[in-house]
Amino acid sequence: MSLRTRLILAFVLLSVVPLSAVTLYSYSTSVHAFQRAVEREAAQSADDIGHRMAMVTDDLGRRMDRLFEEAAAPHPQGTPATPEEVRARVGPMLGDAAALVERVEFEPMPPPVPAESTSGTAHVPPPAAAPGAAPEPPAPPAPPRPSSQPIVLDIGAILEQTRKGITATGLVPPEAQAEMKAEVEKALRDSMEASVAKTEAMKAAAAAMSAAGVPPVVVKMEGHEIAFPVRRNGRELGHARAQLNMDRTLNAILTLARSDQGEIPFAIDRRGQLYTPDPGQRATLESLHVEQHADEDKPRRVGDWMIVTKKDESGLTFGIVRPLGESLREIRRTSVRNLSLGLLVVGLALAGIVPISHRMTQRLRALTGGVRQLAAGDFHTRVPATSSDEFGELARAFNQMARDMELHQALAVERERLRRELELSRRIQTEMLPRAPLRFGASEIKGISIPAREVGGDFFNYFELPGHRLGVLVGDVSGKGVSAALLMANVQATLRARLPFQPDLAALADLLDRELDDSTPGGVFVTLFLAILDDAREMRYVNAGHNPQYVLRVDGRVERMSSTGLPLALFGGHGYKEVRIALAPGDLLFFYTDGLVEAENDRGEQFGPERVEAILSEEHEHGIEAVLERIERDVNAFRGAVEPLDDATLMAMRV
Repeated sequence: MSLRTRLILAFVLLSVVPLSAVTLYSYSTSVHAFQRAVEREAAQSADDIGHRMAMVTDDLGRRMDRLFEEAAAPHPQGTPATPEEVRARVGPMLGDAAALVERVEFEPMPPPVPAESTSGTAHVPPPAAAPGAAPEPPAPPAPPRPSSQPIVLDIGAILEQTRKGITATGLVPPEAQAEMKAEVEKALRDSMEASVAKTEAMKAAAAAMSAAGVPPVVVKMEGHEIAFPVRRNGRELGHARAQLNMDRTLNAILTLARSDQGEIPFAIDRRGQLYTPDPGQRATLESLHVEQHADEDKPRRVGDWMIVTKKDESGLTFGIVRPLGESLREIRRTSVRNLSLGLLVVGLALAGIVPISHRMTQRLRALTGGVRQLAAGDFHTRVPATSSDEFGELARAFNQMARDMELHQALAVERERLRRELELSRRIQTEMLPRAPLRFGASEIKGISIPAREVGGDFFNYFELPGHRLGVLVGDVSGKGVSAALLMANVQATLRARLPFQPDLAALADLLDRELDDSTPGGVFVTLFLAILDDAREMRYVNAGHNPQYVLRVDGRVERMSSTGLPLALFGGHGYKEVRIALAPGDLLFFYTDGLVEAENDRGEQFGPERVEAILSEEHEHGIEAVLERIERDVNAFRGAVEPLDDATLMAMRV
């Protein structure tokens, strides 16, 4: 997958997916908040309906209490009112309350029993008349005691007879009856609203009466009936029961319920009968099966409707059904609209990021092509750096890297060329040194070189001279590299050319000292040990600033052939001294350069001449091969992993 595709995919995933998730979350939280708000409003409406029902029943109970208090009042003589008198009084006093009541029943308290009927004494007959006296007339019969049977008023039958009578007389035309019915229902609702409004005042009055010691009217509702005691002046006259017309009562109460949001108020009695003010809405309520969950006092959602029910103490269940469909659809439309706007913004951003990503990937492709050309060895490769952003900085850094690599490549080629030249010089230098031992009469001489990394100025040589003599050379040119090797080759060639014709070694060394001092730059010098051995086993030598060379006598003594003058070309014209020593059969001569004694180990310690002398003392009885191998082995072991800094030249001769 290309970088451009990944950038576009990452942009889509980091924008569209979070936007969709935020929109979905916003929609779900909005729906949840809206549903909770609807639940609270519907529950409040259901509570209001229950409160209105309680206030209406309380108001109706107080009205009926006042009616029966007046209707059941006893006569001035103290005798209770008869049932006919109670019916005659209650009928005209019902007023607008008659529309809410189907049947009224009043059960008066039984009259008090006379004292003589309740005492425990026996009946005493009247005394007999005196003889001759006229008989007393009989006492008038006692008035009949009122009956304590319930007094029943069928209000529904009375209203029906009145309606039929009005219809039969033709006083009201049929087309006006519907209008009258509507006006009656409106008056009933107005009366209901007035009753609700007067409830607070009546409650305050009841509280005042309770404070004055007057017991309040206790209205108890059971199903479709309300029951309450009837009192007058603190004395209980009886008990009244009124059967409500639930259709009219509940319709009047439910009509007052809130309906500005399409709510449908309803009520369900104990028998499961459903009441609603609008018959056209009954089908909606039945389709939602509100009566099946009448006992559940918790909100529930059915489709696009929210149902809230409230169980009342009277056994009735009041509820509100509120539609959610239009509101939810509006929330969905808003969410979809917001999502569409967000996707439009994302699309516009995507349309802008595509060319930007194209330019970015185009520059990256140019850099990739440059890297490939650079990896193929084309160090002249450059990429365009026209922008000032990070890609421009990267292109400039790439170009700088290409230039540096081109320079390093040139340096590497030059170093390789020099390395090859140094290797060739080392080979030439090695070829200039003797590679095989030389036998001179009964004597034998051999030399080896322990090379360092670079070309050095060490040299050794042994060769026969006219007159059956042996010439021995050991030298070291200061410095390293090609210049030292060239000077070494020049000195060695000069000595080989002049030594056969110059028997005076001191004069030869002085002449060479002056020539080198004139022909070499300052600071360049040569240490040299020059010797000639003849048949008489006498060796003449000049040591021009070289390390002391060793003579190991047969008896084990070690003699040093020390310096007899300064190094050549160090301070020209100081002269040299030639020294003669006599050698005996079995003596061992050992020649070396400073690279041997100055070899260092990893602790910075030098091999030193003391170790050389100790090895020579141990190996003087062995042949020159054994001596050279032992010293080479010990030097390598002493140095370990440390690279040698200078060539080490070794040469041994047995007389």
